[in-house]
Amino acid sequence: MRTIAVLLSLSLLLGGCSTVDKWFKSGPKAVEVMPEEDLYKKAKEKLDRGAYTRAIELYQALETRFPFGRYGPKVLLDLAWAYYKQGDAEAGLAVLERFFKRYPTHARLDYAWYLRGLIHMSQGLGFVERYFPIDLTKRDVSPLADAYQDFVTVVERFPDSEYADKARQRLTGVLTLIATHEYHVADYYFRRGAYLAAANRAAHIVRNYPRTRVVPHALRLMAEAYHRLELEDLAAQAEKTYALNYGQSEPPPLRHGPRTLLGWMFWLFRWD
Repeated sequence: MRTIAVLLSLSLLLGGCSTVDKWFKSGPKAVEVMPEEDLYKKAKEKLDRGAYTRAIELYQALETRFPFGRYGPKVLLDLAWAYYKQGDAEAGLAVLERFFKRYPTHARLDYAWYLRGLIHMSQGLGFVERYFPIDLTKRDVSPLADAYQDFVTVVERFPDSEYADKARQRLTGVLTLIATHEYHVADYYFRRGAYLAAANRAAHIVRNYPRTRVVPHALRLMAEAYHRLELEDLAAQAEKTYALNYGQSEPPPLRHGPRTLLGWMFWLFRWD
């Protein structure tokens, strides 16, 4: 009986491997020849339904077959959005660059810049970061600086746009992420005994990101670093600044928990 069970398991495993092999060997589906309007409607339908892979194939066919057709600008913007939703930041940014070059005065430039900011914010955000509690602020933040500039462009160049207010809200979030990254660097220095470097980094946060929720954490860290350096006047000044602005309350936590049940399971065995 045990032998039969083992053989059955092997059979299922091999069958599964065959199925997986077919998945990896399957390429993009062919796109039938049809008028531009019909092809665009089909691509938009797939996009609206969340079938991003197929939508991308259809939009790529549209761009290739009708590069200067009536739907040209819409095709590029929809394609960039599909790449963004699929998590392919580099492809989405490349599509937007083509849009800017082909249509430098287009009426939807505001949306294009806003979408560029969204893509930069998501850059490097893969499956693990989407579903598991890994702190992205401990990683490279240069895409966040790019996102900040994109949203600033929307606010300054298109102040009356429907995306201007959204961009302002995003700016606050981007600054908070950057400031949190700076705090992690300061905390890294502190935990390794580089107290002066930690204090300087914390001071940088207070000066450059004064409206973020990271500031009270930076003030606390700064005060403790100065205590370790026996610079009591500077420590007292940091503590006084904290008390004047936040009283005796504890600062809100910087870290967020996992987003899914799977994330909660992974959280129990986290390493970061």
